[in-house]
Amino acid sequence: MLSLSNRLSVFLSLLISIIIFGVFFALLFSNILSPSPSALKKGLQVSLDEYTNSLSEYYNNTAAQGILLSQHISQSVEELLSEQHVSFDALNDNPKLIETVEEKSYTILSTALRIADCSGAFVVFDATVNTKLQGAESSRCGVYIRLDNISISKPVNPDFTWLRGVYEIGAKHRHVFHNKWELEFNLDNFPFYHTLKQHAEANLANCFYYSPKMKLPGTWESMMWLCVPLVGSHKEFYGICGFEISSLYFKLKHTTNKNDAQNITGLIAQKQDDFLLPATGLESGTASGYFADLGSSPLKTEKILRGLNRYSSQTGTFVGLDKPLRLSPLDNTEWSVATFIPKDDYNFITNIYYLEIVIICIIFFCLALVLSHYLRRMYIKPVLSGINAMKKGEKKTSILEIDDLISFLQEQEAQKQQISSDADMTGFVNFQNNIEKLSNAERNVFNLYLEGYSAQEIADKLFISINTVKSHNRRIYTKLEISSRKELLIYAKMLKKEPEKNTHDKKKTI
Repeated sequence: MLSLSNRLSVFLSLLISIIIFGVFFALLFSNILSPSPSALKKGLQVSLDEYTNSLSEYYNNTAAQGILLSQHISQSVEELLSEQHVSFDALNDNPKLIETVEEKSYTILSTALRIADCSGAFVVFDATVNTKLQGAESSRCGVYIRLDNISISKPVNPDFTWLRGVYEIGAKHRHVFHNKWELEFNLDNFPFYHTLKQHAEANLANCFYYSPKMKLPGTWESMMWLCVPLVGSHKEFYGICGFEISSLYFKLKHTTNKNDAQNITGLIAQKQDDFLLPATGLESGTASGYFADLGSSPLKTEKILRGLNRYSSQTGTFVGLDKPLRLSPLDNTEWSVATFIPKDDYNFITNIYYLEIVIICIIFFCLALVLSHYLRRMYIKPVLSGINAMKKGEKKTSILEIDDLISFLQEQEAQKQQISSDADMTGFVNFQNNIEKLSNAERNVFNLYLEGYSAQEIADKLFISINTVKSHNRRIYTKLEISSRKELLIYAKMLKKEPEKNTHDKKKTI
């Protein structure tokens, strides 16, 4: 059984703990501590939503710029053909006319590239400079220019690299020639070219296409292409045009928003079943320069606790979220946007969070114990002083409640003594009157009890057995109306005092 002091200590500990933990959880939900797993998930969700909205707006704007580019180039081609009084087929095997078309198209491309937020622009005409050359069926004339030395997105006054097109045009405009420069495009590098040609229509909003990430032939560089068909006023197919989005440019343009996690990666890629395919899309990191370098290994997607996904590949394991994004009307492939952090970072953040909780709980619990101990001592000290005063017989203490208790106990004790005195006198009178009822044998035993002998001593003195003494005892108790030897001795003591009292009263009378 706990003492009053210990009970008070437990009560105060619980009370203070409840108050302190209330404050602790208020701090917890106000995000003053390290992010909780739920807060981290919320942060990743916010990053994903912002990243998806940013990419959706970007790809839609780029598509709109590509459609406008297609319309301008198609109009320019038709005007030139009208001036030359020739059909579009006249471009085949006509280097001079091709150079003229490319010159006019270059002006439109360079202007568009300065406006659009991309790393390159191109136009591919459905014609070749020499139809008799080997591989001519896969060769197409056109112009491809790119930003030179990409270090920031959308530079103010960019220099261009000449990648495809007539040499004289690139030299005339003093562009740097790419070390992989070629006169014409190889359609083998544009597997979607024939799909665009087949689905070309006047409403270009229904037939543009974003390619998966592809390598620039002969280089380490990779990029996505926006491709829009060139459609004449009479639905003639002139070729395709569009913009390039290189991996480097995408990294510079689309940094992910930092939240509680520092190393967050953004990805847009095709999704197949439960796999994200980084090899088909583009990746970006934070403004500080971090990105995961996911490589080309598929990322297996698995649901884990708290609504997050785990993405696993040979490159590493990540934790995050993804959501679908439709890029183009001609593409039935499922694309997804994802934001995630390395699994080690996720474990570190959550472990720090739980460690902080444990440390704060221990600190708060120790504070609760110390505070409750102090309050207990301050509260119990006057109580203990009052109890000590009671033990010393003092009738007044410094505590009102204890003084009331002392008064109450004194009244109770007085009443008990009065009742006990009255009861004893009544019993003693009966005891005296009943002595006459004892037999001689019982009176002999009774007298020896009065002299202080024990039962065994009485048996020896009267030469009887102890059982006989016990039998006499039962009859003595019954006749004297007492219940124990203790009560017998009390009345015997009173009986001895009675003659003394009578003698004293007689002396006073005389």
